[in-house]
Amino acid sequence: MKNLTATICLAFALLLASTGVGYALPSCPSDQDQYYDNCFGTHTFSSGNKYVGEYKDDKSHGQGTFTFANGDKYVGEFRGGDFNGQGTFTFASGDKYVGEWKDDKRNGQGTFTFASGDKYVGQFRGGDFNGQGTYTFAVGDKYVGQFKDDKFNGQGTRTYASGEIEEGLWKDDEFQYAQKVTPPAVARESPTQTLRRKTGPGKIVSASSGSGFAVSSNGHIITNHHVIEGCQNVKIHHNGKSVSAIVVTYDPQNDLALLKGNFRPSTVLPLSTNSPELLQDVYVAGYPFGRNVSTGVKVTKGIISSLTGIGNNFSNIQIDAALQPGNSGGPILDDKGNVVGVAVARLDKMKTLEEFGSIPENTNFGIKTSVVRSILESSNVSSRKPNRRSISKTNLGKMISDGTFYLSCWMTTAQIEKMRTKKAIFQKLD
Repeated sequence: MKNLTATICLAFALLLASTGVGYALPSCPSDQDQYYDNCFGTHTFSSGNKYVGEYKDDKSHGQGTFTFANGDKYVGEFRGGDFNGQGTFTFASGDKYVGEWKDDKRNGQGTFTFASGDKYVGQFRGGDFNGQGTYTFAVGDKYVGQFKDDKFNGQGTRTYASGEIEEGLWKDDEFQYAQKVTPPAVARESPTQTLRRKTGPGKIVSASSGSGFAVSSNGHIITNHHVIEGCQNVKIHHNGKSVSAIVVTYDPQNDLALLKGNFRPSTVLPLSTNSPELLQDVYVAGYPFGRNVSTGVKVTKGIISSLTGIGNNFSNIQIDAALQPGNSGGPILDDKGNVVGVAVARLDKMKTLEEFGSIPENTNFGIKTSVVRSILESSNVSSRKPNRRSISKTNLGKMISDGTFYLSCWMTTAQIEKMRTKKAIFQKLD
């Protein structure tokens, strides 16, 4: 599944602004001394601090922005009047924290970036670095290990810009004991390095996966282009069997690919000829996280929440049904069992939080079947006529199980290294 980066276009930013938090609630009373409950309002404190956001039981509760008189600013979730949930705190000094909060304190997983260029990524408790984390110094040094009360405490490794390494026990930022290594110790192997050492660079392995669905009785399968991009071989798996696939054609612009395997699927999913409708119920089928969870197909349910994608991309729809890595290329179906879209992408939560100060909730995207029909027509592949009546959940589940396929992408170690920044590669390579 492709993650959309923080370079989300301005049109989408405006979309968030126009449909964002608080706009579904009535405005709070103009008199700040009145009781604020289940409303969206502004309160300016005598100290000069200011809160703009949602209220419940006369307290900030929900999404909001708190600006301090000294220039500090918090944007994120509130509960019971305190910072609770995901949020971004930008200091007037230039420091910045993005992550989890509890009772007005940094608590959970987060990233603290200092104006000096230093950066900490890891666990917080009670507002301080506590737990496992990584501290990167602007000068090039790096510490990876345990922290307590903002200091190196416990087991950890500090690598200096000079190449010297200190690995062992630390207390209050001071190295206690362990072997001091100069020059650097042998670096830990990456998965691809281990694979190359064991098998050599020429062997192909299962490196990533996606989903697809049958569109003809002759073994034609629709999936995303990014699922098969960079693959030396693609295999179609179903009911314990696998067949090699050939790429008939592909469309990188719309992120679609048409495959063909030497088999006859027992079920062909029909394509809807109707335009998608706002609030229409949909089901998304596929193999999220590959086969790490289980080998069976998984289904999530939701609605069509927008008839366009990011930046008014009219070839896409937006849905709130859950998508995960591995869902790419799976069918989005209506209650008649007709395919109304192809699962393609979801927003990157942490990057969207950092960019807009808000966690995206159930913001996922699919490619409309009108685009799918175009790629089939260009390859002279006839699709099944759509169903005209709603079908039972039992029949819909059977259609999904028989017509949705797990796809595996096989690469050499050289190809894996080239594609690792472009697609989700398995951490453990077969």
